[in-house]
Amino acid sequence: MKRSLVVLLVGLVVLSGCATLNKEECLTADWYQIGYEDGARGYPDTRISSHREACAKHGIAPDFRAYQDGHEEGVIRFCTPRNGFEQGKKGYNYSGICPPSLEDGFLDGYDAGREIYAVTSAIRSLQSEQNGNESKMESLQNQIIEKTNLMLADETTIDDRYRLNQEIAQMQQDLGGLEQRNKQLVVELAEAQARLRILNEKYAYF
Repeated sequence: MKRSLVVLLVGLVVLSGCATLNKEECLTADWYQIGYEDGARGYPDTRISSHREACAKHGIAPDFRAYQDGHEEGVIRFCTPRNGFEQGKKGYNYSGICPPSLEDGFLDGYDAGREIYAVTSAIRSLQSEQNGNESKMESLQNQIIEKTNLMLADETTIDDRYRLNQEIAQMQQDLGGLEQRNKQLVVELAEAQARLRILNEKYAYF
Protein backbone atom coordinates (compact mmCIF):
# COMPACT_ATOMS: atom_id res chain seq x y z
CA MET A 1 0.00 0.00 0.00
CA LYS A 2 1.34 3.42 -0.91
CA ARG A 3 2.41 5.58 2.01
CA SER A 4 0.11 8.44 1.01
CA LEU A 5 -2.84 6.08 0.91
CA VAL A 6 -2.07 4.78 4.39
CA VAL A 7 -2.25 8.30 5.77
CA LEU A 8 -5.51 9.07 3.97
CA LEU A 9 -7.20 5.91 5.17
CA VAL A 10 -6.56 6.20 8.87
CA GLY A 11 -7.67 9.80 9.51
CA LEU A 12 -6.49 12.25 12.12
CA VAL A 13 -5.92 11.67 15.81
CA VAL A 14 -9.08 12.65 17.67
CA LEU A 15 -8.43 15.15 20.40
CA SER A 16 -10.24 14.94 23.69
CA GLY A 17 -13.06 17.35 24.33
CA CYS A 18 -11.91 17.71 27.93
CA ALA A 19 -9.40 20.34 29.08
CA THR A 20 -5.87 19.18 28.38
CA LEU A 21 -4.30 21.15 31.22
CA ASN A 22 -5.58 22.37 34.59
CA LYS A 23 -4.86 25.75 36.19
CA GLU A 24 -1.73 24.67 38.05
CA GLU A 25 -0.32 23.00 34.94
CA CYS A 26 -0.96 26.15 32.92
CA LEU A 27 0.72 28.33 35.55
CA THR A 28 3.84 26.15 35.74
CA ALA A 29 3.87 24.98 32.11
CA ASP A 30 7.15 24.07 30.47
CA TRP A 31 5.95 24.45 26.89
CA TYR A 32 9.00 22.78 25.42
CA GLN A 33 8.38 19.70 27.58
CA ILE A 34 4.65 19.70 26.84
CA GLY A 35 5.40 19.87 23.11
CA TYR A 36 7.96 17.08 23.47
CA GLU A 37 5.52 14.82 25.29
CA ASP A 38 2.76 15.47 22.76
CA GLY A 39 5.10 14.67 19.88
CA ALA A 40 6.44 11.56 21.59
CA ARG A 41 2.86 10.34 22.07
CA GLY A 42 1.97 10.82 18.41
CA TYR A 43 -0.20 13.92 18.71
CA PRO A 44 -0.01 16.47 15.87
CA ASP A 45 1.25 19.94 16.77
CA THR A 46 -2.33 21.23 16.33
CA ARG A 47 -2.92 19.89 19.83
CA ILE A 48 -1.56 23.18 21.10
CA SER A 49 -4.93 24.71 20.23
CA SER A 50 -6.49 22.53 22.93
CA HIS A 51 -3.84 23.65 25.40
CA ARG A 52 -4.45 27.28 24.40
CA GLU A 53 -8.18 26.86 25.04
CA ALA A 54 -7.57 25.21 28.42
CA CYS A 55 -5.11 27.88 29.60
CA ALA A 56 -7.07 30.84 28.24
CA LYS A 57 -9.55 30.28 31.07
CA HIS A 58 -6.72 31.20 33.45
CA GLY A 59 -5.36 34.12 31.42
CA ILE A 60 -2.32 32.22 30.17
CA ALA A 61 -1.14 31.82 26.57
CA PRO A 62 1.15 29.01 25.40
CA ASP A 63 4.68 29.68 24.16
CA PHE A 64 4.17 28.39 20.62
CA ARG A 65 7.84 28.48 19.64
CA ALA A 66 8.94 26.48 22.67
CA TYR A 67 6.07 24.06 22.15
CA GLN A 68 6.96 23.63 18.48
CA ASP A 69 10.63 23.00 19.26
CA GLY A 70 9.71 20.39 21.85
CA HIS A 71 7.19 18.79 19.56
CA GLU A 72 9.76 18.39 16.80
CA GLU A 73 12.08 16.59 19.21
CA GLY A 74 9.28 14.40 20.53
CA VAL A 75 8.30 13.39 17.00
CA ILE A 76 11.83 12.13 16.39
CA ARG A 77 11.41 9.79 19.34
CA PHE A 78 7.97 8.73 18.13
CA CYS A 79 8.81 8.13 14.47
CA THR A 80 10.91 4.98 14.71
CA PRO A 81 10.18 1.64 12.99
CA ARG A 82 9.89 -0.09 16.37
CA ASN A 83 7.42 2.44 17.72
CA GLY A 84 5.49 2.38 14.46
CA PHE A 85 5.12 -1.37 14.93
CA GLU A 86 3.95 -1.01 18.54
CA GLN A 87 1.52 1.79 17.66
CA GLY A 88 0.11 -0.20 14.75
CA LYS A 89 -0.45 -3.22 17.00
CA LYS A 90 -2.45 -1.02 19.40
CA GLY A 91 -4.68 0.31 16.63
CA TYR A 92 -3.24 3.84 16.63
CA ASN A 93 -4.42 5.92 13.67
CA TYR A 94 -1.42 7.58 12.09
CA SER A 95 -2.00 11.27 11.34
CA GLY A 96 1.03 11.92 9.15
CA ILE A 97 3.10 13.69 11.80
CA CYS A 98 6.43 12.06 10.90
CA PRO A 99 8.86 14.11 8.77
CA PRO A 100 9.72 12.65 5.33
CA SER A 101 13.15 11.53 6.52
CA LEU A 102 11.56 9.28 9.19
CA GLU A 103 8.16 8.42 7.74
CA ASP A 104 9.14 5.47 5.55
CA GLY A 105 10.82 3.67 8.44
CA PHE A 106 7.94 4.44 10.80
CA LEU A 107 5.38 3.20 8.28
CA ASP A 108 7.30 -0.02 7.68
CA GLY A 109 6.72 -0.85 11.33
CA TYR A 110 3.26 0.69 11.44
CA ASP A 111 1.95 -1.31 8.47
CA ALA A 112 3.25 -4.53 10.00
CA GLY A 113 1.68 -3.69 13.35
CA ARG A 114 -1.65 -2.88 11.70
CA GLU A 115 -1.67 -6.33 10.10
CA ILE A 116 -1.31 -7.90 13.53
CA TYR A 117 -3.92 -5.53 14.97
CA ALA A 118 -6.43 -6.51 12.28
CA VAL A 119 -6.00 -10.23 12.93
CA THR A 120 -6.03 -9.76 16.71
CA SER A 121 -9.25 -7.75 16.45
CA ALA A 122 -10.80 -10.46 14.28
CA ILE A 123 -9.86 -13.10 16.87
CA ARG A 124 -11.45 -11.07 19.67
CA SER A 125 -14.61 -10.63 17.61
CA LEU A 126 -14.83 -14.35 16.85
CA GLN A 127 -14.26 -15.25 20.48
CA SER A 128 -16.92 -12.77 21.59
CA GLU A 129 -19.40 -14.27 19.13
CA GLN A 130 -18.50 -17.76 20.29
CA ASN A 131 -19.02 -16.87 23.95
CA GLY A 132 -22.32 -15.16 23.14
CA ASN A 133 -23.51 -18.20 21.20
CA GLU A 134 -22.62 -20.53 24.04
CA SER A 135 -24.65 -18.42 26.47
CA LYS A 136 -27.62 -18.43 24.09
CA MET A 137 -27.29 -22.20 23.62
CA GLU A 138 -27.29 -22.80 27.36
CA SER A 139 -30.35 -20.59 27.76
CA LEU A 140 -32.21 -22.38 24.95
CA GLN A 141 -31.36 -25.80 26.37
CA ASN A 142 -32.76 -24.79 29.76
CA GLN A 143 -35.91 -23.37 28.17
CA ILE A 144 -36.41 -26.53 26.13
CA ILE A 145 -36.21 -28.64 29.29
CA GLU A 146 -38.64 -26.38 31.13
CA LYS A 147 -41.17 -26.31 28.29
CA THR A 148 -40.87 -30.06 27.76
CA ASN A 149 -41.62 -30.70 31.42
CA LEU A 150 -44.55 -28.29 31.27
CA MET A 151 -45.89 -29.90 28.08
CA LEU A 152 -45.83 -33.34 29.73
CA ALA A 153 -47.50 -32.17 32.94
CA ASP A 154 -50.91 -33.68 33.60
CA GLU A 155 -52.62 -30.32 34.10
CA THR A 156 -51.47 -28.92 30.73
CA THR A 157 -54.31 -28.63 28.24
CA ILE A 158 -54.14 -30.02 24.70
CA ASP A 159 -54.06 -26.53 23.23
CA ASP A 160 -51.17 -25.54 25.50
CA ARG A 161 -49.30 -28.74 24.63
CA TYR A 162 -49.63 -27.95 20.96
CA ARG A 163 -48.37 -24.41 21.52
CA LEU A 164 -45.47 -25.59 23.68
CA ASN A 165 -44.55 -28.21 21.11
CA GLN A 166 -44.33 -25.51 18.44
CA GLU A 167 -42.20 -23.33 20.69
CA ILE A 168 -39.86 -26.22 21.48
CA ALA A 169 -39.49 -27.02 17.79
CA GLN A 170 -38.51 -23.44 17.04
CA MET A 171 -36.02 -23.39 19.92
CA GLN A 172 -34.46 -26.63 18.72
CA GLN A 173 -34.10 -25.11 15.27
CA ASP A 174 -32.46 -22.02 16.74
CA LEU A 175 -30.20 -24.21 18.85
CA GLY A 176 -29.15 -26.19 15.80
CA GLY A 177 -28.26 -22.98 13.98
CA LEU A 178 -26.11 -21.79 16.87
CA GLU A 179 -24.36 -25.15 17.12
CA GLN A 180 -23.59 -25.08 13.41
CA ARG A 181 -22.28 -21.52 13.62
CA ASN A 182 -20.06 -22.44 16.56
CA LYS A 183 -18.51 -25.25 14.52
CA GLN A 184 -17.67 -22.70 11.85
CA LEU A 185 -16.26 -20.35 14.49
CA VAL A 186 -13.87 -23.05 15.71
CA VAL A 187 -12.46 -23.32 12.19
CA GLU A 188 -12.31 -19.55 11.67
CA LEU A 189 -10.59 -19.04 15.03
CA ALA A 190 -8.00 -21.69 14.27
CA GLU A 191 -7.27 -20.06 10.91
CA ALA A 192 -7.00 -16.59 12.45
CA GLN A 193 -4.74 -17.80 15.27
CA ALA A 194 -2.51 -19.56 12.74
CA ARG A 195 -2.34 -16.33 10.74
CA LEU A 196 -1.38 -14.41 13.88
CA ARG A 197 1.44 -16.84 14.63
CA ILE A 198 2.76 -16.41 11.09
CA LEU A 199 2.66 -12.63 11.37
CA ASN A 200 4.38 -12.63 14.76
CA GLU A 201 7.16 -14.76 13.33
CA LYS A 202 7.35 -12.67 10.16
CA TYR A 203 7.73 -9.41 12.07
CA ALA A 204 9.79 -10.67 14.99
CA TYR A 205 12.65 -8.36 13.95
CA PHE A 206 10.76 -5.25 15.10
